[in-house]
Amino acid sequence: MANIIKKCLTTAEQLSFSSITFPMIGTGNLGFPKAVFAKLILSEVFKFSNSTWMKILQEVHFLVHLDDDEGCQAFLDLFTRRLSRNPKKDRILRVGDTQGVFKTLTNHKFTTYGMRIGAITFQVAIGDITNESADVIVNSTTRMFNLKSGVSKAILEGAGQAVEDECAVLATQPHRDYIITQGGCLMCKIIIHVLGENDVKETVCCVLEECEQRKYTSVSLPAIGTGNAGKNPTRVADDIINAIVDFAQKHSTPTLQKVKVVVLASELLNAFCDIMKKREVSMSPILQCMFSETAFSGLYKQPPIMHGISTRTVEHNLLSTDYSSEGQNYAQETRIADEQEEDRRDDIPENWTDMNQQLTCVIQLQPGQSEYNMVKDKFFQTCHSYRIEKIERIQNEFLWQSYQIKKKQMDIKNGLTDNERILFHGTDANSVPHVNQHGFNRSHAGKNAVAYGKGTYFAVDASFSANDKYSRPDSNGRKHIYVVRVLTGLYTLGREGLITPPSKNPYDHTDLFDSVTDDIQHPKLFVVFFDNQAYPEYLITFRC
Repeated sequence: MANIIKKCLTTAEQLSFSSITFPMIGTGNLGFPKAVFAKLILSEVFKFSNSTWMKILQEVHFLVHLDDDEGCQAFLDLFTRRLSRNPKKDRILRVGDTQGVFKTLTNHKFTTYGMRIGAITFQVAIGDITNESADVIVNSTTRMFNLKSGVSKAILEGAGQAVEDECAVLATQPHRDYIITQGGCLMCKIIIHVLGENDVKETVCCVLEECEQRKYTSVSLPAIGTGNAGKNPTRVADDIINAIVDFAQKHSTPTLQKVKVVVLASELLNAFCDIMKKREVSMSPILQCMFSETAFSGLYKQPPIMHGISTRTVEHNLLSTDYSSEGQNYAQETRIADEQEEDRRDDIPENWTDMNQQLTCVIQLQPGQSEYNMVKDKFFQTCHSYRIEKIERIQNEFLWQSYQIKKKQMDIKNGLTDNERILFHGTDANSVPHVNQHGFNRSHAGKNAVAYGKGTYFAVDASFSANDKYSRPDSNGRKHIYVVRVLTGLYTLGREGLITPPSKNPYDHTDLFDSVTDDIQHPKLFVVFFDNQAYPEYLITFRC
């Protein structure tokens, strides 16, 4: 995919084109992860923009369908992270009217503002809270927890009758002015029902602490009290942000990472935006403005002040995300100045060696190192009769990022399930360069085994993979086994002919198991069907 993007950019430059538009390549029937694509294309565009020979190409547009929520959010999240990275090193970009950091939009359903408050990403957006995907959704209601009007009605009806029944029971029991129910049919783990009449700041403080105690990472809430309780929107916005500031000061490294307020009306959105602008101007050390997108003409008379990433100026690098629906076109344009792609990502393993801008590195470990001994000991648990020649660490940033995104998705989906295992995969010498560069490709399924499905097979014990059938010796008698991080997640018994894991929900055939195995109680092997569910962490070269 990186080569495709690079080739397109190069061709556009060679043909003296000033702009190019990319769709979400491969994210449809091919199933390429949208978040990975967004991250990859931004990375390639910034690398290309930093090349010394680029002269003509000035604009890069990303085309995302208006109904593609996941695709839109993938780009918005990336813009958010890019503009918030290394805030202490960043300087403020002041951009004139003709080169606004964010162009004013109209009729855009993705209306999101945000700022960094300590370790918390705070966002406010126009939308339907019942469509939110978060660990926790907050419902603002009355003392009997049965308010059936406005947002509360939508939440209760969306969650289903079981949640309403649970509210009725808990309302009659002692509580701390809020109750907690299951998420029901909503895309959350729990719903916290709070009293809209109570002090908003105290209420939000309680919600955030509850999330932290339960180890939840995200929460979505309405503008508490602005409906039936009739509270002033500006005061509510100020109280909510004050509560988050207090929480961030108390918890420097919280489990909770994201707080999102979802509102229905532009008036409420404007109230939050006004407070956020004042906070930015106040230059409070705990606040860092990180993202701003306007969707109503005239909301800002002047372009907002944004934080940028600085080391060298890229004079013509206009990133744009375009949306189209029923003949209407929308565009979010971001003028990036003083931008440079960072070589090291925050989530790259600490033990990795500097890659010097290479995409893939193979680092040989030295005998006696703790890392070497850890891999050796795991291998020798079942392969003590073999002799190790070398152990190498595979450093492939793109494969690692893709794997981590999948892991985060699975951790959210499965809750407390231990989704990751360290397994083994035997291969031949000819396959090693391909695996190091591209990972485990399921298109090669069936090369050695298909009894439990047409996926990629991984063994619990190294001795299984050490069989000559799987790790065939080369002409010098050397054999190769990968030590692999595998996202096995929730698994079931495999069978021949499977091309995806079976459905685990009879009422939703898209709700699949994460992997399959040969024996549910005592598994000896696992099969995964998606390439980003496994990362080849170490390669062991050995012989008899």
